[in-house]
Amino acid sequence: GICDAGDVCPDGDDYDDADGDGMPNACDVDIALVEDVPNFVSFYALPDDNSIENVLGGIVDFGPQVYGEAISASYIDGMWIGSLRTIERESGYWIVLVNGSTVLEVQGTPTDPALVYNLHEGTSGVSYPFVGSSPVSETIPIEAQEYIEAILGEGAATLNNGDYGWVGGLLELSGSNGYWFVTNAEVSFSFNPPVEGAARMVSPIRSVPLEYSFKQSTQQAFYFIDNATISGEPIEKEDLIIAYNGDVRVGSRYWYGNVTDVPAMGTDGSDTYAGYCSLGDKISFKVLDASSGNLIEMIVDGETSWNNNGFSIISLSEQQILPEE
Repeated sequence: GICDAGDVCPDGDDYDDADGDGMPNACDVDIALVEDVPNFVSFYALPDDNSIENVLGGIVDFGPQVYGEAISASYIDGMWIGSLRTIERESGYWIVLVNGSTVLEVQGTPTDPALVYNLHEGTSGVSYPFVGSSPVSETIPIEAQEYIEAILGEGAATLNNGDYGWVGGLLELSGSNGYWFVTNAEVSFSFNPPVEGAARMVSPIRSVPLEYSFKQSTQQAFYFIDNATISGEPIEKEDLIIAYNGDVRVGSRYWYGNVTDVPAMGTDGSDTYAGYCSLGDKISFKVLDASSGNLIEMIVDGETSWNNNGFSIISLSEQQILPEE
């Protein structure tokens, strides 16, 4: 079962083939891509030829746009245009299709589990090098965690809250997903591999009603809400927190307790994201109170200025309407 250099999937398990395509999971990356929906991805297996032409050749008919860390490329008129020429094992990438939906299939050799990630101070686009998943607190070495302030995934994030550990809706890191690691200094480490057979953690994030939904963007920020009250009482798990830029809804999240991560999506300059957040915009919040059905404006204690891949810890309380004299 366990492969060696003469097997189908070196360093993988020949009998572990979830989709039955003849290629074991450890060497087979399959990512569902939906038209006009940004997907933040990475690759735990890649072929020897890691050129963008080879790795993403199967999706060129769907008009892909690919964005890495300060680098990008788009497939236009039969050719790749841009500075992104290769797909790297240690990096995360946003992929947007503009002409239909498909499944990206990439087969190659698994990433070396000892791969060292060298992160600069600030924000780094990062992969997760294993086919499985593992809790954030377990897969990042303890000695590296103090340098990582937050991790931002596609529509979910986690904050390193010091003695309280990791908080927010992003509980695990998973293969084929990309992440932004926000660090306070340079740090180098290798991930601890997932524990075989361990049960996956259940995400606290729930789907929101269509009328309070928002569009995922390649530009995003997160507000970690450590306290929220209405009439002096804590809000409840059926209450919905909604983020606005002016009168445009840019994010929402059901309250799941302290600390809840609420996303706020930004504009990429296209009409699709008209009115979404730009640098310096002040974000406001309302709570849909499940007990009354009322949409309640909230006062924010904390920083609400928006910046891409930014994050802030805030508290919310009901806005009091003063009686007229």
